[in-house]
Amino acid sequence: MAIDGRLTQPSDTIATALSNAERKGFRIAMIGRTVAVALIAVAYLLSYYFPINVGIAAITSLIGLGGLISLAAVGTRYERHARYAVFAFDATAVTVLLAFVPLSSGGDVPQNMVFLTSSVQHYYIVIAAAVLTLSPPLVLWTGAWAASGLLFATAWILSGMDTVVSYSNLPISPSPEIYIQTVLDPNFIGIASRLQEALIIALVTAIAALAVHRARRVVSDHAKAEAGRHRVQSLFGRYVPAPILRELLDDGHLAPQARDATLMFADIAGFTQLSEGLHPTTLVDLLNEFFSAVTEIIDRHGGVVINYLGDALLISFNAPLSKENHADSALLAAQDILALVEQRQFDGKQIRLRFGIATGLISAGTVGAGARQTYTLYGEAVNLAQRLQELNKETGTSCLISGATAKQISRTLPLIHVGTFIIRSLHRPVEVFSPGQTNTSD
Repeated sequence: MAIDGRLTQPSDTIATALSNAERKGFRIAMIGRTVAVALIAVAYLLSYYFPINVGIAAITSLIGLGGLISLAAVGTRYERHARYAVFAFDATAVTVLLAFVPLSSGGDVPQNMVFLTSSVQHYYIVIAAAVLTLSPPLVLWTGAWAASGLLFATAWILSGMDTVVSYSNLPISPSPEIYIQTVLDPNFIGIASRLQEALIIALVTAIAALAVHRARRVVSDHAKAEAGRHRVQSLFGRYVPAPILRELLDDGHLAPQARDATLMFADIAGFTQLSEGLHPTTLVDLLNEFFSAVTEIIDRHGGVVINYLGDALLISFNAPLSKENHADSALLAAQDILALVEQRQFDGKQIRLRFGIATGLISAGTVGAGARQTYTLYGEAVNLAQRLQELNKETGTSCLISGATAKQISRTLPLIHVGTFIIRSLHRPVEVFSPGQTNTSD
């Protein structure tokens, strides 16, 4: 027999967490990009002569503000396209800087001299901004544009040069004078260095993408942990007090487990007669008041309400929470509940209960697929607890206890041997005990 508490968990919890992390990272990247480009614009303003410095700084500032415009696509179907477009644009802008933007507003300075400046390092700023998005494909995309852009700029500049001087023009052991003369030659481009820079950009990109992948794993693991906590809260948040719930969250007792446990099945005697003439909302209010009072007692004795089944309850001691002397706890809880219903009315109605208590090996855990999962108990003790509850009708008692439970109950709690009974669906007779209650039930 399986008794369960249904739970629904969003199947895309982790995907949502990663998507939110990417979106937040993209916002941070665009804000950081704007600040970085603004600082570069200031550097251009100070590096060039007037009025060319103002023009370059203004164009650079506009490029920086363009990234903020891309934030308008956040939350729309164009968001992913906007991310890829803005980083491709940034890498292309650096390529244009290398290949086409003159180094001086004065005479014609050979464009190959741009490689003697720090312009190539701008690619790394673009890649670093892409890292903030927590998207490995986007980082790889950006790095590919950067490396390809550097190779394009190199090839473009080479195509306009009549004479090319590179490291291959140096002798095997050049003197300092020859080395400086070669490197500072107006036709020097250092093809090997350009290829090496492209390779370094590719390697940095690969390392950055791997780091982002690991960061996503951290986010994913955190999301999984939060999803697990959400499942526990959904299953038991209304059934167990906060300290026990925290123990569930910390120790992970929802993992599949097989252990000895004591099961209590409680049912309202004569419920059909009790509910006659009651308006449905009045009946629900009565049951809610009754179940709330009973659950408080179960909490106090360390049990867990696994499920409310119409007018009945299935209660477990020692699963999923560990509980020493679980048989004693179950019996004491039953006695306290019986005392409660004798002394108190619920919504003006007197309630009588029948209890069945059984101890045995059970299997417990969350089972199911996708968004629908269930906390389930399997085992002979589950069946037996329900059968003993029904047997109260024949024996004229309010609480019956299996022999296996009686063996675990301490001697300070006296029991009465009721007899040995053939229980439906069980292969052998069961010794049955009572804590001494003699209330006659329907």
